[in-house]
Amino acid sequence: MADERRPRGLGTRAVHAGEAPDPATGAIGTPIYQNSTFAFRSADQIDRFNSGEVPHYIYTRYGNPTVRCLELKIADLEGSDTALATASGMAAISTVALHFVAGGGHMVVSDSLYPIAREFFRDGIADYGASVTMVDATDLDAVRGAITADTRAIYVETFSNPTLQVSDIPALAEIAHDAGAALVVDNTFLSPALVQPIALGADVVVHSATKYLSGHGNLVGGVISGSHGTIRAMRNRIEQLGGVMSPQNAWQLLHGIRTLPLRMRQHSTTAMAVARLMAAHDAVETVNYPGLPDHPGHALAASMTGGQFSGMVSLRLVDHERSRNIFLDALEIPYKAVSLGDAVSLVWPFDEDGVIRLSIGIEDTDDLVDDVQQALDAVAAHLGAGSVATA
Repeated sequence: MADERRPRGLGTRAVHAGEAPDPATGAIGTPIYQNSTFAFRSADQIDRFNSGEVPHYIYTRYGNPTVRCLELKIADLEGSDTALATASGMAAISTVALHFVAGGGHMVVSDSLYPIAREFFRDGIADYGASVTMVDATDLDAVRGAITADTRAIYVETFSNPTLQVSDIPALAEIAHDAGAALVVDNTFLSPALVQPIALGADVVVHSATKYLSGHGNLVGGVISGSHGTIRAMRNRIEQLGGVMSPQNAWQLLHGIRTLPLRMRQHSTTAMAVARLMAAHDAVETVNYPGLPDHPGHALAASMTGGQFSGMVSLRLVDHERSRNIFLDALEIPYKAVSLGDAVSLVWPFDEDGVIRLSIGIEDTDDLVDDVQQALDAVAAHLGAGSVATA
């Protein structure tokens, strides 16, 4: 008889997918298999393993039980065949890129990316005999125009870092597939709690797991999700390059992901309140938050996420050079630090374009709104511009 039960929700899967009580002890939660190597019981077992008859862990660079549980959880949440954990987000990004451009291929890449990723695509990847065309990924005609006969993949972020442009994942997937290429999506800013790009047509999804997946600022890691064949090839490559995740970091990620849906709701709720405050304040020149109705990607973002827009907000202040330090130093709750997706709020200036990015944490909404309000009021007082009451 077919199982007609309702599919389990994301919150349940975030807790249970990929994990079960330890069969040896009954311990709840995956143990940390902090081992480099794994013993075989007999020469016959070695021979059967080598012939592919039986699976067995052999050396943590090739696989580890704790890391594998994390990969199974990520694959479940992303809706992919399987997943691969890496030592960092950049290990994930570079592994994906080198897979697609092996032998000298071409990629079309968004020109609005995480800075070190943009640097890698702009300057570093040419060292491997590959070529990249960087375009405004929100301009679908520009994406189509950049495709060549050698294009192997299109690479975008769901919401770009730090300006929060919104990528049309279904449309980009169609463009990529029409060209015989793959669509790769960096989903770090949203996480699978808000959108699953593979369900929208993407072929490969990457994350800096350091960010929302972890949620606690206590590790560095990355993950890649995709088909069995694609991930198998990438796994072979990262085994050679050595950029694998440690069992300790995988164990911490397993615990962080359990609260991911809860955290994303709080991040999104508070970020919306902060963005509305910023949009109403005359010390602010522009606000970048796809949850605001006047954001150019609002309707698209709402259709992909179902109405939650994550916790990333960026803004440009009036007279940025004069107001930058006033605002940063007046903030009391966010720490002035890089990274994002943490339980604590973080703020960081991107001086090349005058954008200040806030990663909204899970503190009380009213406290963060009040803190941003007083910081913007300090800017307004410094500029002699006054302030506008919040809605």
